[in-house]
This record gives sequence, C-alpha cells and structure tokens, in this order.
Amino acid sequence: MEDDYWCDFVAGWVGGCAGLVVGHPLDTIKVRQQTLRKVSALKGITNTLKYEGVRGFYKGLGFPLLATGTLNALFFGVYANTLRLLSPGPERPSYAKVCVAGCAGGLAQLVVACPVDLVKIKMQMQMGEVEAAWGRRAGYSYHGPVACLRDLYRRGGVAGCYAGLGSMTVRDVVASGVYVVVYEALVVQSSSLSTLLAGGAAGVLSWASILPLDVLKSRLQADNPSNPQYKGMWDCFIKSYKAEGPSVFVRGFAMMSLRAFPTNGAIFLGYVTFLNLMKRLTSRGEGVDGAATRNEQLIQKIV
Repeated sequence: MEDDYWCDFVAGWVGGCAGLVVGHPLDTIKVRQQTLRKVSALKGITNTLKYEGVRGFYKGLGFPLLATGTLNALFFGVYANTLRLLSPGPERPSYAKVCVAGCAGGLAQLVVACPVDLVKIKMQMQMGEVEAAWGRRAGYSYHGPVACLRDLYRRGGVAGCYAGLGSMTVRDVVASGVYVVVYEALVVQSSSLSTLLAGGAAGVLSWASILPLDVLKSRLQADNPSNPQYKGMWDCFIKSYKAEGPSVFVRGFAMMSLRAFPTNGAIFLGYVTFLNLMKRLTSRGEGVDGAATRNEQLIQKIV
C-alpha cells in the first residue's frame, strides 16, 4: 500500500461531494417519480420549483455529503484489495475478476450506504404543507437527518435503520459489477475525455440494469414506518405491478440517465484535479502524468 493512500481517500471525498451536488437535484425528482403515482419528470420539476423552490431539489443532501468519503473509501479499498487477491500478477485482470471485485466493493459499502440512502429518501419525500398537491401524504416529518435517524432507530432499532437492505443489496452488488466491467470495456485510451465518456456511459448502463430494483428500494424506504404499505420486496413488487402495471419498474429512467453522466463527470473532475493537486503539494515522487494515469485506473466507482 502506498504511503500516501490517504490522498485517494480525500480526493475521493471531494470528487464524491462534487458528484452529489451536481446529481442530487435529478435524484430527488427520480425518487419522487418512483414513489408517487403519475408524476412525470416535468411535473416533478415544476411542482418542486413551484412549492419548495430551488432548495426542494437538495432535500436530503446533508447526510450523503457527510458519508460520501466513507462510502468511497470502502468501495475503493475492498475493490482494489479483492482485485489484488484475484489477480496478483502484472497482467491485466479478466472481466470476470473485475466484476467479482466490483461486486465485493458494492457489498462492503452497504454498511454505510443503506442508512444514508434511507434517510436521504425520507428527507426527499417531505413536502410539508403542499403534500396534497403531490397526491400523497408521507406520514412523517423530520427537522433534519439526525432526527430522522433517531426516529428510525427508536421505532425499529438497528433493523429500522436498514429498511430496504435486501433490495439495495441486490441493486448495489449487481450495479457495481456491471459498472466496473463496462468502464474497463469502454475506456480505450488514457485520456481524460475517454475516461469521462466511459465513466458516464458505464454509469447509465449500470443503473439501467438495476432500475426495477431501484424502484422497489425507493418505495420500501419511502414507506411510512408507522403504517407500512409494503411487507417486503416481493409484496412491494406485487402491489406496484397490480396498481400501476409493468411500466412502474422503469419509472425515473430519464432522470437517472440525465443524472448519471454529469454526476460521473463531476466525480472524475473533482477526484483527478484534487488528487493531482495533493501530489504536487506532497511531492511524493510521482509525476503529474503518472498520477493522472493511475487516477484513470482508479475511477471505477458507483454513483
């Protein structure tokens, strides 16, 4: 392990925060589309702007911002070390090994990602006095993410803070494996543009592969803890299908696609720029070109 491993952690934190700031507004609309009935992307945007202003698009952002460094550290650390165990030699690892390592990284980050995502969705679904305009009442109201987490723990203990873990596990493990494989297959040269385009495309394709699971996860996590509508992932699937048909499982695709490219781009730019800056400041003996090349190899993360 390199002596300056902490630089990757800090740069990953900065890149992750940049991606969140760029992608969170579209994520809010995606979540509302998935959990509310008959809400188009345009209606989601106009209603949010009309009733909640620009701040409405950033509901639930605080908790992910605090946790994104830990998430990136878990994903990067487990992914890199698993890949090192599976492919210890200098040769390029096979796609199968890359996929397994990516799945392992996606599984590891769930320890932090599930409660963070749960709180984020709870906050995103709070619309205050204008809930009637959306055709739904959330049934809960929190002053902030800490209050939300405390209430979830009070109602259900540790298990209550991990609502939707089953669907999220399948979603993130599959998406992580797909993402790193697609990225490795698409990146054709060690240039920023190539890596940026490959990362954006990989983000869209990996999310597209698990969108039905994301819909189920969002609905389970947005459910009212006092009076739950769903008993589990299968019950959520059956009730959603009966009420809204098969199209419900691709809801939010446009917002997801629009979010994936700029989010991955922001993460790439933030990560590489900040890591190169720290390399110059710490003067560890690795040139900027070398650092950039290594960065491009490491920008294999899920957004």
